Amino acid sequence: MAQKIFIIGATGKVGRTLVNQIIDNGDMDKKHENPTVVVGVASSKEYLYDAKGLMEEDMKLFASREKSGTPYTELRQLADLDDEVVFVDTTAEKFDFHSYIINKTNHSIVTANKNPLCFCSFDEFKKLTSDFSRYGYRCSVMAGAEAVSFIQDLTDVNDSPLSIRGCFSGTIGFITSELDKGRDFSQIVREAYEKGYTEPHPKDDLNGLDVARKLLILARTAGLDVDLEDIELEPLVDSKYFDLETEEFLNKISEVDEIYAKKVSKAKDNGSVLRYVAEIDENKKLKVSLKEVKESSPLGSLSGTSNKIVVVTTVGYPEGSAYSIQSPGAGLEVTAQNVRRDLLYRLKQRKLIEQKVLI
Repeated sequence: MAQKIFIIGATGKVGRTLVNQIIDNGDMDKKHENPTVVVGVASSKEYLYDAKGLMEEDMKLFASREKSGTPYTELRQLADLDDEVVFVDTTAEKFDFHSYIINKTNHSIVTANKNPLCFCSFDEFKKLTSDFSRYGYRCSVMAGAEAVSFIQDLTDVNDSPLSIRGCFSGTIGFITSELDKGRDFSQIVREAYEKGYTEPHPKDDLNGLDVARKLLILARTAGLDVDLEDIELEPLVDSKYFDLETEEFLNKISEVDEIYAKKVSKAKDNGSVLRYVAEIDENKKLKVSLKEVKESSPLGSLSGTSNKIVVVTTVGYPEGSAYSIQSPGAGLEVTAQNVRRDLLYRLKQRKLIEQKVLI
């Protein structure tokens, strides 16, 4: 069955990658068992729309900012263009568009954007996410690597999580893995920045807020009535550095190199390594901090930009038999592909595609 979608943030990195994947993988082919009909693409100021589906070339040109569209002032205008579509949010905005779509229209949403799920009350979160067929947010944590859907399933089978622990930042995972090798903290951060692993300003990784938001989403999915303020958050560097411009920031954090060298040495003496851990403990306390973990443990064995979640439950996965999911660090291609997978769960009467045998 055909699925109509409207991509918000189509000119951003994830949105542009998604547009290219949809085209390059033949998702829009009319012979496809579940064809995707992209009726709209939007930037923060303009949009293209065609009720019958946009042309591939127009989509690519718009996504690469080589084609202009119709100006608009608020996203609600886009909701009035069609009767029933799936809006795909690949932005990082904090708007209330999600609430409007779910509560006031027949449209659905698939989102890689964490902010609408975090900058709202727990009651609003429940209203957004209660209808699984209309709201998909698996890509808000670990780029869609089943963490959200696994917690949802646990809730539905009444096997409540007792604890959740994880490393949810590919950038910080890279930093802590390189610390294991005895390198200077500031040198590693600069390399991560130059390789494009960090946000445009590395403080937006090192302040830990992105990890805290992912933990909040998992906690709320597990049924906990919590807000960001309930998370004990320990950033990787003191907040006094956060007001500095990027280059000065990268230079000044060399002041903590010796501190990190001592932390690494101490951990090594204990047979441990440093990992930036987000956790919900047995007392439902939420915390994000740098911790020593045993090198042979599920989180200690992580390397590079990989992410992992470890879940202990009351019935199926008790302590000693915890369930874990590991995934590559969130890259553009991985995130875009998992947005496409999430769209499949919003399909009505999804048809199975004949498997191609690769030899």
